[in-house]
Amino acid sequence: MPTAEPQGMRQTMEAFHWIVVPISTILGLSLARLLGGYVAAVKGRAGLRFDWLPLVFAAAILGAALQFWWALLELSGREHWSLSAFTLLVAMILALFTAAALISPSDADSDLRRAFERDGHWALLALATFHTLAIVANSWLWGVPLISVDQALQLLLALLCAATAFVRRRRFQEGAALVYLLSSLADILVASISTY
Repeated sequence: MPTAEPQGMRQTMEAFHWIVVPISTILGLSLARLLGGYVAAVKGRAGLRFDWLPLVFAAAILGAALQFWWALLELSGREHWSLSAFTLLVAMILALFTAAALISPSDADSDLRRAFERDGHWALLALATFHTLAIVANSWLWGVPLISVDQALQLLLALLCAATAFVRRRRFQEGAALVYLLSSLADILVASISTY
């Protein structure tokens, strides 16, 4: 015979489910936008001027989105939820969605470099916003100390995105993209719990 679930635990899980549904929906749309951009690039490759830079950032955004989704599981046991905590999570996911939508090529784009020059800086500012909000969320919701490897990586990622958004020199953007990708991979390894 199953044991009765404590009332507080059921309320905690019910609140979490209400919170995670809209966040997961927006996150799913972000992933669909990124994957749709990859498909558009592959399908249109014959008439497309290829540029690897936006695809590197798109891959990093994909990794950040998956890691964020994975990390949400850690919040399932959180006892108390406030509108401000929910708003912070929604702001993070909206920043990530904006970055994903702006970095991905559309079907109308025939030149990935020109599309990145047009929209890439806005995508990178949205991504910098995501990483800045992640510092706040890590501390407040996940209990990560402000002085930690994970927080330092988030700060580095935010600064790299902001600098790349404002510095239009191609060589700088290429170097920053590679450092960002490596730092992003390190952040995913540091921040992710391997199993739940």
